[in-house]
Amino acid sequence: MMPAKKKINDILGIIGEQDVSFKLFFITRHIKEGVRKTEKVIDKFQFKANGIDMSPDVCLFFSKNAKIQLEKLISKEGYDLESYNVITDDLGDKLYTYVLNNALSFSDVIFNQLLVNKVDTITSLKEVKNDLWAYCLQINTAKDTAYFFRKMSSGKVTTDEPQTKIEKLSSWFDSTDSELKIVNNETVSFDDKIDCIYFNSEFLVLRKSGFEQIVGLEEEFQNVANDVISVIESTNLVEGLEHIKASLSKSRALLKTLANIGKKGNHSGFNKDEIEKMKNALKLFEGKELKFSPDGKLVLENSIDVGYFVKLLNDYYKIGVITGKFYGTNSGNIIEPA
Repeated sequence: MMPAKKKINDILGIIGEQDVSFKLFFITRHIKEGVRKTEKVIDKFQFKANGIDMSPDVCLFFSKNAKIQLEKLISKEGYDLESYNVITDDLGDKLYTYVLNNALSFSDVIFNQLLVNKVDTITSLKEVKNDLWAYCLQINTAKDTAYFFRKMSSGKVTTDEPQTKIEKLSSWFDSTDSELKIVNNETVSFDDKIDCIYFNSEFLVLRKSGFEQIVGLEEEFQNVANDVISVIESTNLVEGLEHIKASLSKSRALLKTLANIGKKGNHSGFNKDEIEKMKNALKLFEGKELKFSPDGKLVLENSIDVGYFVKLLNDYYKIGVITGKFYGTNSGNIIEPA
């Protein structure tokens, strides 16, 4: 795997080229045709890239900002590259990579819109305000192209239409006469952050939460989590799985943990022997007892039971092979012995 700093330097090289050009796209998210907004389906959204012209000073803002963000990354010592995982240690010294899943709705923006330059141009922020999801900055030279993404919301956009029941006021401070003045034009606010970069057929993930929201990984998490629950349900060894389903809609942490279980396949061999190991581990580390029905099924009665069960299923309790010490963490990758 190419070192993290090499990838970042390659992108910095694009920004520094003489023939570099910039394009800005507002990414909108819409309910798919024929799907009701309240309908509980996983893949109900479609995404659209909308181009908009930029003045030279706006291009300069994005150019400087992108350069500063990337230079901050390569200034760190020991900066490593790691494949994206649902749950990681998140130590702050890693750049995560992710190859986009074609099954995700967001892949259409990359493969069928941006990469092939099939994008409509807008003339007013009113066209995207209500459905704004993210923005994308395309940095392009004769040889290379990189796409910078940042999660965004409609609250960052101001038009001359009322935004709420009480019309909001947009203003700016004129330092020449120390006076706050009304802005009558459409405005949009940008910060100096970058969530992820699409370059050389993969995403480089700078901020995991923003990246996961942008590409809609929650949909993938939900699919995997549902599969985990279905497999456990099919064993007929657990009562009360409805409590997991109920908690799933309220807890993103639970959703990601179940997705992590699914990725590692921890649920695929679930049986009575594993339940016995779970019983012993919970007694050892938490001093708690698993609950069982008269016919020997594991019983989940509430969210506390769910928490313990999911911990155990995710191999939360681990042992260090060097020190022999025990640890508790939801992260961890499966490593095959050499």
